[in-house]
Amino acid sequence: MPRILIVDDTKSVHAFVRALLSKSKTITTESVYDGVQAVERLKQKNDFDIIFLDWEMPNLNGPDALQEIKSLGINTPVLMMTSKNAPEDIARVLELGASEYLMKPFTVDILFEKMRFDLGRAVEYAA
Repeated sequence: MPRILIVDDTKSVHAFVRALLSKSKTITTESVYDGVQAVERLKQKNDFDIIFLDWEMPNLNGPDALQEIKSLGINTPVLMMTSKNAPEDIARVLELGASEYLMKPFTVDILFEKMRFDLGRAVEYAA
């Protein structure tokens, strides 16, 4: 049963992602609202299979949070969620250790395909 940490400062994004993930009966989620909360939660216990990480957030942005997460030795796949699409932005977060780059807005098919890549197996869902 995949566990996903959703890190985004916008509640509507949390609701949207949870709605897409609810297409699968096997996924569980937890939400935090900025990079600082994400790092603190992961320091307590990293029991996630994937981290969905927003780029632009207060307190600690996505790339900086990703850098801190990786410095803790956490190897959980991180999908960077953003509307930034400049090649240098994509290259930057991939170099920092993001496993995938998810452009907002995205569809359920794209989301589950990215998850399949990170988990190494498909997660069944009802379209």
